[in-house]
This record gives sequence, C-alpha cells and structure tokens, in this order.
Amino acid sequence: MDDIRYNKSIVKNINESLIRKAIQGSGNFTKTKISKETGLSFPTVSRILDEMVASGEILVSDVDQTTGGRHAQSFVINPDYAYVLCLTMGKSSMNAVIVNILGEIVGRQKVDLAPDWTGEKIFLDMLDQLVTAVKETYPQVKAISMGLPWGVSAGGVILFGAAAKGLENFNIQEYIEKKYKISARVENDMNAVAAGCYERLFDRDRTRSLACINIGATGLGCGIYVRGHLVRGRHGFAGELRYLPADRSANLNQEYSDNFSDENKGTSIAQMVSAVCCTVDPGTFVFYSTSDLDLALAEAEKKLAMYLPEEVHPNLLLSNDYWQDFECGLIAFGREQLLQGYQIVTR
Repeated sequence: MDDIRYNKSIVKNINESLIRKAIQGSGNFTKTKISKETGLSFPTVSRILDEMVASGEILVSDVDQTTGGRHAQSFVINPDYAYVLCLTMGKSSMNAVIVNILGEIVGRQKVDLAPDWTGEKIFLDMLDQLVTAVKETYPQVKAISMGLPWGVSAGGVILFGAAAKGLENFNIQEYIEKKYKISARVENDMNAVAAGCYERLFDRDRTRSLACINIGATGLGCGIYVRGHLVRGRHGFAGELRYLPADRSANLNQEYSDNFSDENKGTSIAQMVSAVCCTVDPGTFVFYSTSDLDLALAEAEKKLAMYLPEEVHPNLLLSNDYWQDFECGLIAFGREQLLQGYQIVTR
C-alpha cells in the first residue's frame, strides 16, 4: 500500500476532514485558531478555508479585534450550506427529519403507509416518494441517514428480521447512494438510539460504555457503545437479545411474545443484563418501554446478585426518550457523513 503521505488527494481529504470537525461548534473562528486546534500549518489551513469560502460552506463573518497586531479575518459556518435527511419507519408512516449542518431541525415530512404493507417495490416507492419530496423542498440535502427495525449490516444490507416484508438481503444503502448520488448511512434502529443516548448522557466523553435496550412492539432490541464506539459484530447481529436462549426450547423472543409473566420479568431482565455484561461490560443500561418497568427493573437489580459479582453491577436506568434519542442518533450519523473523509485511527 502506498504511503498516504505521498498521495496528495488523500492528504488533502484528511486535512479537510480535520478542519471541518474543528470548526463545528466553534462559532466565530480564525485561520490561526484552526491552525492551532488541528496542528496543520497556517498556509494549509488558509488555502482550505479560502476554498470553503468560495464554495459557500463557510462565510466571512467579521474582523477579529482580539488577536493583536494585524486584525485577523473571522469566519462562521454557513448552516444552510448542507442538510441531512434522517429517515425512520413508524407503524403507519415513513418519517423524515431535515437538519442543517449544525444539527438544527429545519423541517419534517412523512408518507403514510398501510400497516400490512409488504414487498420491495412498495417499500422503495414510499422511500422514493419521500426523498424526492424532501429534495424538492430542500435541495441542500447532501447526506441521508436511516434507521430500520431490522438487522442491518455495516454496509446497509438488510440481513434479517424483514423476511415478512420481502426485504432481506436488499442493500438499501447502495440503492440510495446510486439513485440519488448522495452519501448514505443505514443502521439498525437501536444502533441509532444508542448513538443519540450516548451523546445525551456522555457528550464527547469517549471513555464510557453503554447498552440501550428497547422492550417495544417489535420485540427486544439493543444498541451497544463501548468506549465511544458502536459495536456491530460481523453480521450486525450484536445486540439482538431476542435470540438469547431463555430455556431449552425457546429464546427470549418467544418469552417476550408471551409478555414476560410478571413473576419472571425481573429475572429475564437480570439475565439479559448479565449476558451483555459478560461480553462487553457496559457501565450503564438504559431501558425504553411502552409499559411500566419500574418494578421490574427494581427486581432485576436485586436478581443481578445471582449472576454477577457486585463489583461489576451496572447502573439500570429507565427512559421515555426513545424517539428523541433515535432522532439525535440519526442526526449524528448524518452529520458524520457530511464531515467524512479519511481518518487516522489510533487503537
């Protein structure tokens, strides 16, 4: 493999990505400030920022009076330069949230769907109807993020859980990128929820670990973050708690479909928590539910002593912020698409 230091295109892409990340949330900024924050030379920063001004990505704001000596030119991000389209599937609609480059919501749209819909063509017709309508209203859309209630690979292939809809093995991410010539990221819904929850609880702290569990209408699902990184597994199967064995003849999905008998609910939750702790050891679990889980979580905390050493017991939290976290996670994924470039990753 060629040394990336001698590939001008890759180096420029890395530098642009570093600068875009540095100016997010900066308010007004100068070339000197960005040079210091990124470690890039002043001429490199100056050249890239001048290109961003020419394209409209950033705007000349003012003259910075605080630098001493010559007054430095100041810049701000143009929030309307690029938008992100975030897509979710509801029971009766496909929903769109449109946000600007700063993550601020600028609009919402949706298309209705029949609850018993099935078939790839119907799904794609709904998707195309919604994306086309959004792009007509917001031509600045330059990235799409989508959360689906099925198993999805890292490349956007629907792997499992959607057989009844006729969508398994369909690469929805590739379809979007080819049809609309736009960057896309498609994830399992709980991965997006966990991303939003992580940001809400821990902000930019990349030392924490989190598991988000939804006990909802479509079954059990879990999104996992370890030290600030999403855990998917080889097939995107990480977090599919419904397939954990409940006894010799069934998995948790069968037990869940029987609504967890009240006397077993605390035990079942404690077993789920223990299984996740034994593999990725998150310090915090967040549970989302349409039903009252207060008593069950209290019982689960007591039952944990049967399965785990006290020293590794996690915090168990109950949340009603499922949709808020879902949207925030998709917004974060979409903004990453706008900022994406080559990255130097240290492990």
